[in-house]
Parts: sequence; C-alpha cells; structure tokens
Amino acid sequence: MAELLFEDISSTYGKRILYPGCGKGELISAVERYFEDSVHDPPSGVAIDTEDEYVETVRENYTDQVEVRKGDYLSADARLDSFEFVLSYPPTVQWIDLSEEKQREYATSFAQISPDTARIHTGLLFLERSLHVLTEDGNGVFLTTRGFKTEETKGPFRSYLAPKVADVESVDRDHFEADIPHMLLKVNSPESEEFDPAVSSIRPDPSEVESQLMASATSPTISEPARHTATCFPELDVYSAEDDAAFVYLDLYYEDYDAAFVFDDPEQLEGLRGYVARAEMEIRGEEPVTEHVLPLTDSDCVAPGEEVGTVIERLGRDGERFCFVGQPNDPEGIVTRFDLNKIPVYQYLYVLLAQFEIRLRKIIREHIPDWETETDIHIRTTDVGDLAPDKLAGGTVGKLLDILSEADEMQQLPVDLESYGATIWDVKDLRDAVAHYNPLVHSMSNDTESDWTAGDLRARHKLLRDIVESD
Repeated sequence: MAELLFEDISSTYGKRILYPGCGKGELISAVERYFEDSVHDPPSGVAIDTEDEYVETVRENYTDQVEVRKGDYLSADARLDSFEFVLSYPPTVQWIDLSEEKQREYATSFAQISPDTARIHTGLLFLERSLHVLTEDGNGVFLTTRGFKTEETKGPFRSYLAPKVADVESVDRDHFEADIPHMLLKVNSPESEEFDPAVSSIRPDPSEVESQLMASATSPTISEPARHTATCFPELDVYSAEDDAAFVYLDLYYEDYDAAFVFDDPEQLEGLRGYVARAEMEIRGEEPVTEHVLPLTDSDCVAPGEEVGTVIERLGRDGERFCFVGQPNDPEGIVTRFDLNKIPVYQYLYVLLAQFEIRLRKIIREHIPDWETETDIHIRTTDVGDLAPDKLAGGTVGKLLDILSEADEMQQLPVDLESYGATIWDVKDLRDAVAHYNPLVHSMSNDTESDWTAGDLRARHKLLRDIVESD
C-alpha cells in the first residue's frame, strides 16, 4: 500500500499523511519500512481511531512518528486539516450495526446515504470523507474488498468514486485470514489537475513475461503479424451492454485495460455495440455502460496481416494507445502499447537491425577502406577465417558507429540525422534491447521521463527503417 501511495512522489518535505482508523498502527509501520532506505523522510502524520486500546498502542509504539487522536473519523465533529496523503484499511462496521443516532448523523454528513439507507459499508464512507481532507494535489490508498466493483448495493458510491480513481490493484489472499478477495484503490483529490485516466502502472511479473517470450519464440513463422501481436478472442475480456458504467470503469483499471468491447451477449460474443475506452469515460452517476460506448470505424482498425511497423507507427502517436485488429463489424482483438513488447515486434525489428548492420559495413568498406589506420577503433578477433569476408563482419553496431563517428563520415548515412526525433545512438540502444529481449516500451504513456515510450520506439523505428530502405 505504501509503495502505491508514494510511487510517483519526488519529495515528502513539508507534507503530511493521515491514518484514519489506524488500528494497531500496521500501516504506520509499513510507511516507516518503505522509507528506511530512502533519502526522504516519511511525511509527518496524524493517526485517528475510536478504540482506546488502539489509540494507546499507537501512542506507545509510534509517538515519534505521528500525532495520535481518539475520535470518530466519520463524525462531523472531527475537525481535520488538509493532508497530502491518506492511507487506510477502513474498519468493517455494517450500517445496521450502528445506532440510530449515528445513522442520522452520518446521513446528514455524507452525500451517498440517507436516513432510510438500508445497507452500506462504513468503509466506503471513509473514502468519501478522505476525498474532502486531501489537498489539491493529494492522493490516498485504501484497502477494500473486490465486491466494491460488482455489488449492487455499492452502485451509487461506485459511480461517485470512479472519476477520482487513479489505480486499482489486486491483493494476494494470503495476506488475510478470511478467504475474501481484496483490492487496493488509489484515489486523487477531486481538485487534482494532474489526474490522467489514460495513465496506468504496468507491473508485469518478470517470470511471466519471460515464460511468454520463451513460448512464443518457438512459434512457427508469423504470417499475420498484427493478429499475433494483439490479444484476441477468446482470451479477450468483454463487457455486457447491461453492465454499470462505474463497474466497467473500475474493472478496466483493475485489469489494466485501455479499452474493451461491449456486446449484448458477451458469452456468445453476439450483438457488438462497440467499445469503451477508459480515457474517454466520464462517470456522471449511475448509468449503463452503453452511455460510453464508441462505434468501431475503419480508422480504428488494422488488418490481421498488417506488418508490425504499421502498428509501431500508430501506437507511437500521442493519444493512440490502442487499435483493433480486423474489420469494424468483425473485430478479432485489440493491440495496445503493452503488446509492443511481444515476440512479433522483436522478430520484425531483428530483421531491420540486421539490414542496418549490413548497410553500416557497406558504407565503411566503400568510404573508409583503411579504417584500421584512420581510426583508433579495434575490432577484437583472432582469425577472420575462410567464411568471414573481413574484420568488419565481426564488428558490433557500436563499433561500426564508432568508426563512422571517429572518421567523421556519419554524413554517408542516406538520411539527414538532424531531422529525426531519435539519434543514431538510440538505434544502437534499440539493437541492444532487441538482442537481449529487454522491454522495448517501459510506459503506457508518452508523457514520461522514460526514454523507452511508444513514442520513442516509433522515432527509433522510423530512423532505422529509413536508413535501411533509402537508396
């Protein structure tokens, strides 16, 4: 929870954190552990709970880290300042277990309930309350059950909270005594201007990624690159036209999907309505997902046999995080920026990079035949042998580019290097990544400090392809 809360934070100086329903202080301890090896100090905190036992325990163990208060976090009498962070595992108290006095008090203080409310989990009220104590750029993380996504009684609050959600993550059942699936909700302040529903945190399991690469590496020659790069039916999750919009929105976050198809009959994949895109959904209350369905058009689709280069070009553009494979009336799957780390992309680029290296050697042989005496570059080899034409045949991309650079012959490349969004050394880095099956795209967003976005891949691919295909 602490990692999710602080993952995008560059500084905690002068910032404060609130622990509502702090219990015995487990989350306070988690934050302390998170910052043990950090150059930053944990933010100063306030912990609040209604139970005397918990208040005393936290005072004894964490008095240097937090200010401890006894009180009802949900009460209108609980006066609190603003906080940059809120971290909570809301206590499990059912609405029917509250006194009539508390029910009336909460009903007058919270927008999602009324005096005659029959069923609501007070943990949801913790979330609503927290949205009002967050600063303009604040965020909070809360642990809740996965039933929040689907249970009918949580529909109104789900619709209210969905526009503020910044991430949804699954939690391993092993962390809990009860066999109830849990999930983490990360929310932004309602006033935050930095929130972008198109941005997500992709955290693939390393062993899973490697096993997928190994499995697909042994596949036969790919005859339909776009289809094999995409995620296709029946592996593709879809939604029903009768689904609640807020549920779909949160589930897209939970599954880390950019988009999904909507069918009248999702079981049989019949009655295609269109698709929903997470970045385009604006939840305005309880409403069916059909209010957010977009039609598939020819411009949204690529043919199954389209080459990988076309997919790289499309997904590298700003705002084009996905496209569909197939026809508008007969789609077969979705390809996203995440799919740019799949085997068909490596295979495609491998061929281009091989042609690139061959071209570099040809340029050196034609324009710098005496490179061994004209440069200080040394290509390590003991014997050229009968089958290798010369030492250049054993040179790496880095060595070949070093020769061109030191001999001041980069202008012999058949393109204007200054006119591209990538450098020739970026192409060298791309070659290394392809050779070692390193991820080619590190972020789903182009708006990041990473040098390995889909936009960066698009720029490197364009320079590489133009060099290879130029006369």
